[in-house]
Amino acid sequence: MTLRHFLRPKWLLTHLLVIFLVALMMSLSMWQFRRLDERKTFNVSLRANTTQAIVPIKDLALSLPSDLNDIQWRRVVVRGTFRPSAEVTIFNRSQDGTAGVDAATPLDFAIDGKSYAVIVDRGFVPLATPMPKPPSGEVEVLGRIRLSQERRVGSLSDAATGVLTEVQHLDVKRLSGQTQMNAQQTVLPYYLDLLESPQITSGLPAQVTDPKTDNGAHLSYAIQWILFSLCAVAAWVILVKRAMRASKPTSTDAA
Repeated sequence: MTLRHFLRPKWLLTHLLVIFLVALMMSLSMWQFRRLDERKTFNVSLRANTTQAIVPIKDLALSLPSDLNDIQWRRVVVRGTFRPSAEVTIFNRSQDGTAGVDAATPLDFAIDGKSYAVIVDRGFVPLATPMPKPPSGEVEVLGRIRLSQERRVGSLSDAATGVLTEVQHLDVKRLSGQTQMNAQQTVLPYYLDLLESPQITSGLPAQVTDPKTDNGAHLSYAIQWILFSLCAVAAWVILVKRAMRASKPTSTDAA
């Protein structure tokens, strides 16, 4: 069998298919390695910010960094009053394998005589469970700074205009207009996960779960794609060897 045999249309298609599959699987492997690097970077930032000392919200409200990622996951304490009339329900939440909703409630407070509000994710309740009302009067909240939630590819989007009472994502910028009580009030450009409050003693809403700090399965997925590409190459080699053996003359043919 000559090289020309492997340049026939059938074999050319086989070669191209193998090359395409190997290129695709190696690209997927590289993508998983990039995801792993991103996860490691995220974990470094997460650990750095979650271990910083708890500070009054004033420290992270009056002088915001140019990149809000620098303060995400920081813990702050704020004293204020919940405003349940502007509460928003966040649908499609899941916690500990249970489907449910979160409650996002503005907390009004003052800094140096000026009015502020921050949206607080009070936590999770399972579906068909009534959402407990926030405590009335002044409360003290220990919260974790979070940035706006972005819509993932394929997920539902919220209406771009109008007052929302139910949302798919906690988009602070989108909700700021309806959260602002008056023109003099400043709505902070981040929200808080409620961690603790002496005034809240019930088990619900359940605290939002802490972020995961492991590296996920990206490394194993990357290795799997490499193994799959090697399998494709091995299958091609086997096909070529079989074709070459089949083309060799047998002893009967020689006679």
